[in-house]
Amino acid sequence: MYYVMNDYELIYLIQNEHDDIAMEFMFKKYHKFIWKQVHLLDIDQKEHDDMHQEGILMLHKAMRSFDESRNKSFTRYFELILKRQLYKVKRNIPNYYLYDNTDFYTGVSYIEEDPIEISFSSPLETKIHDLYFMERRSVSEISRQTKYSKKQIYNTIFRIKEKYKIVI
Repeated sequence: MYYVMNDYELIYLIQNEHDDIAMEFMFKKYHKFIWKQVHLLDIDQKEHDDMHQEGILMLHKAMRSFDESRNKSFTRYFELILKRQLYKVKRNIPNYYLYDNTDFYTGVSYIEEDPIEISFSSPLETKIHDLYFMERRSVSEISRQTKYSKKQIYNTIFRIKEKYKIVI
């Protein structure tokens, strides 16, 4: 005979009996719910796994701290804790753009070496190499000056870096 327990019974087993099977069942049950909340945040794809881990931690916290006498269902209680934590973490995600500001070059000392000779396959690569790597201009500045899109510039920078990796 197959018996399905409700959340209250599972929470009782987790809190009082320290039942690992009940905890595993709750993790499986709320796994998709956590992913749904993460995807509703409208954040970068690379942040999704970190946010999901936060959700798992909040589920564990909710299972340990849930009090049924407060007249709230476990799902609503967990949803409240989860949303608060995810929005808190989202606010603390640094907002930055890759290489848009090149101030990190100031104060850096360089070791003099023989220059590396790289052959560029297009005039675009040559121009981006000179402006970005040699003159240390930002991507926004290069975009305004050359009328190339930022995406074209980033892709060109990536290709140039790949060529440097091969040479080095």
